[in-house]
Amino acid sequence: MRQNRPVIGTKMYSVHEHLYYLSGRAGPVLEYCVCEAEVVSFFTLGYTEVKVVGLSPKGYRTPYMYKLNEIGKRIFYTPAEAASLAKEQTEKYEHTWGWLGSPDIPLRRSWEKYLI
Repeated sequence: MRQNRPVIGTKMYSVHEHLYYLSGRAGPVLEYCVCEAEVVSFFTLGYTEVKVVGLSPKGYRTPYMYKLNEIGKRIFYTPAEAASLAKEQTEKYEHTWGWLGSPDIPLRRSWEKYLI
């Protein structure tokens, strides 16, 4: 099945892990963030990759590469779709590591604002 390429300049959204620190705690705490990026180019060699550039969870401009067939699975056209994936990953993490307790569980939900 042939996947249509997004147009250069298209805003796309993906989910990234973000580790942050709390004062008085030795180790980091995890959260899943929805990040916006813009399509800047394509790489074609056997399969096609989409190169997007956007802000990372830490606020730095960062390039990311995704296979074209990952659109709708790892990279999305709307923030609501990405937030659904972030919600799924958050719930899976909390279910797996729920015995850790606070502050690790529950995770921050910065993606909730994108859900309808």
